[in-house]
Amino acid sequence: MNYWALSKRAGTAARLAEVVRVLVRHGFTDLLQRLGVYEGIPAKVLRPILPAPPPERLPHTWGERLRAVFTELGPTFVKLGQVLSTRADLVGKETSDALGSLQDHVDAVPFEEIRAELEQGLGRTVEECFVAFDPTPVAAGSISQVYKARLHDGTPVAVKVRRPNIETIVEADLRLLHSIADWISEHVHDLAWMDPPAVVEEFSRTIRREMDFTIEARVIERFRANYAESPHVIVPRAYAAFGSHTTLTMDWVDGVRVDALDEYPARCSDPKAVARIGGDTLCRQIFEFRLFHGDPHPGNILLTSDNRITFLDYGMVGHLEQRDVRTIATLLRALYREDAGDAASALLQFTISGDAERPDMLRHEVAEYMAFEAQAIMSSGQFGKAIERLVGILRRHGLQLAPRFSLLLKALMTIESTAHVLDPDLDMLPVMRPHIERIIARRFRPRRLLHEISARAETLLSVAGDFPQEFFQLVSLLRRGRLKIQLHHEKLDQLAAAADRASNRIAFGVITGSIIVGSSLLLAANVGLRWIGLTGYTLAGLLGLGLIVSILRSKNF
Repeated sequence: MNYWALSKRAGTAARLAEVVRVLVRHGFTDLLQRLGVYEGIPAKVLRPILPAPPPERLPHTWGERLRAVFTELGPTFVKLGQVLSTRADLVGKETSDALGSLQDHVDAVPFEEIRAELEQGLGRTVEECFVAFDPTPVAAGSISQVYKARLHDGTPVAVKVRRPNIETIVEADLRLLHSIADWISEHVHDLAWMDPPAVVEEFSRTIRREMDFTIEARVIERFRANYAESPHVIVPRAYAAFGSHTTLTMDWVDGVRVDALDEYPARCSDPKAVARIGGDTLCRQIFEFRLFHGDPHPGNILLTSDNRITFLDYGMVGHLEQRDVRTIATLLRALYREDAGDAASALLQFTISGDAERPDMLRHEVAEYMAFEAQAIMSSGQFGKAIERLVGILRRHGLQLAPRFSLLLKALMTIESTAHVLDPDLDMLPVMRPHIERIIARRFRPRRLLHEISARAETLLSVAGDFPQEFFQLVSLLRRGRLKIQLHHEKLDQLAAAADRASNRIAFGVITGSIIVGSSLLLAANVGLRWIGLTGYTLAGLLGLGLIVSILRSKNF
């Protein structure tokens, strides 16, 4: 399939042309050739940017070049890069690290344009809602901008407003990404294990959720309830009366970003204690609340004047089931206990398939890693690096992490690096260990065991109760010959397309041959219709030439 076929499928030829230009400009011609797109790109698309920039002018690594591509292509691709930065199991550690530094900062939209979006979301004028509103944004991202304002009761607030037309832009890009993912899945078989359509579908859900500020407001209120009694964490309040799908109003929190504390040394009297509190806070989110901040980098954490911390940007959060918490606790305990069996079993539960083609080889590789590397890495306080190596083992076995686990592991590694900004010597393992042991111990409490046994017994009784009726229905269908079995062939559409192309070529060949025979008979008969015969030869020649070109371009000969 070439450029034209993909643009027809995507329905966004202009945007596809822009994507191709940016890819070529950043040295991805080899990737386009591998995908079979480059050979079909019209010359007018590439002419403005050819020849490609010399290698010495390009960033050294593949990940750095990809980061530059995503940055240039705008909000949807920036968010895609941020999501892929949590998927080292898909793109590898080097690329994941490069994408992790993607900056979601763009030029601000003038307030005159934002005002209409803001008032539409509020359902009222700015003056009716706020006694003061600073038209200069304090932050400008690819999806939204944040302003400082004051309610009529004097409360200072932060107002987050979605950029105009951002939903239309994102939806168009998502259609293009879905088309590209389907194409890669169908035609680049060595990337099929990544399941690109599923990755794009998960990303689509993520970015749509992030664009809906009512969801973020509900998340903020859940965090606020979780930390209502905490002396160390402050969560801003979201104001439902001044919010909508496109607008979010919450308390303004004065504080200093963790990565800017060196400019305000008097603000933090005990940075090591704050680092430990930050690590413990995320552990509580994971093991106690099962709702965690997915991007706790230094810029998303503020330290207030009374040494409390607050998280910013609740657009990227993760939610875990109880069994997920037990799985991560089992893995982490297996790491510090050097239990390769438990570690391998927990790792497999992290994956989408839940199984490996060679589980014995996976277990052996995990055992070797834990015997020769894991303890040395963790003893040096590099817990995140130990996790990265385990994810690398999964990747070598062609296994994908379930998205919720990839976000969880990324959050753990990010909070470790954030804590190291304040205390470079902090070891996260002692911070996590009490939470891990509590989860493991809770599982074996008599009340917990009784609850699990009761739940499983209830499920078994339900299945047993339904079985006779369902078995009778099955026998009845068999007797009447009405039992239907649905089969799904994953590549049937490709086979149908190939058969369609083959039948078209046969038809062209038969028509061409018939024209040649008819023209020859007219010329041989010498009945004064020589011009018709010559016209037939010309037409047959053109059809034959077109058929040959089609066969050569398909490379199926």
